Amino acid sequence: MIKNIIFDIGMVLADFRYEAYMRDDLGFDEKTIRIFKERIVENPLWNEIDRSAIPLDDVVSEMKSRVPEYHDEAEIFFDRIADIINSYDYSRPWIEELKTKGYRIYLLSNYSKDYFELHRKKKFTFVDLADGMVISGFEKINKPEPEIYKILLDRYALIPEECIFMDDREANVEAAKKLRINAFVFKNYEDAHTKLDTLLASET
Repeated sequence: MIKNIIFDIGMVLADFRYEAYMRDDLGFDEKTIRIFKERIVENPLWNEIDRSAIPLDDVVSEMKSRVPEYHDEAEIFFDRIADIINSYDYSRPWIEELKTKGYRIYLLSNYSKDYFELHRKKKFTFVDLADGMVISGFEKINKPEPEIYKILLDRYALIPEECIFMDDREANVEAAKKLRINAFVFKNYEDAHTKLDTLLASET
C-alpha cells in the first residue's frame, strides 16, 4: 500500500525559470542568455553548487570566470538569484490534497544548501507541508547517487514499496526504481496528477 509521496523540487514543484529570469528580470539579450545557459546553467559546476561540498563562493567565482566578457552580467545573475525560481501555483494545493487523503509528503531534491535556504524563505510555498526532506546540499550527495535515496528511506523509516517518487529527470527516476521505490518521470502537472491518481487508485 502506498503511504508516502516523494517530490523533487525543481521543475516539479517549482519552476527553474532561468531563461525567463535572464530575459525578463535581468534584461539580457538572446546571445547573452545562450552563453550563460551553456557556460553557467548547463555547466557541470552547477552540480557542485547542488552538492555543496565546495564553498558556494568558490564555485560561483569559478563560474564567473567562464564568462569573463560578461563580468557585470555575471555579478547581476548571482546577486539576484532569488528570482531564478518560483513555486508553481498548483504545488501547495496538490500537496494539501494528498495530505487530506492521508499520504505523507517528502521532498528529495538536488539543491544548494545556501540557495535552498534562500528560496525556502522567499519563493517556496510548500516546504512547511512536508513531513520530511533530504536536500543534496545538506548531505553533499546528489541524485542519482543511490546513497541519497537511502538517506531519505532510513531517516524517515520508509519502506520503498510504500513510496511513489516523481522527478523530471529519467536518471533520477531509474535510480529510485533500482531501490524498489515506485517512480515515474514528471512531465507536467496534468500528466503527473493523472498518473499519480491512477497509481493510488490501483492500491484500493
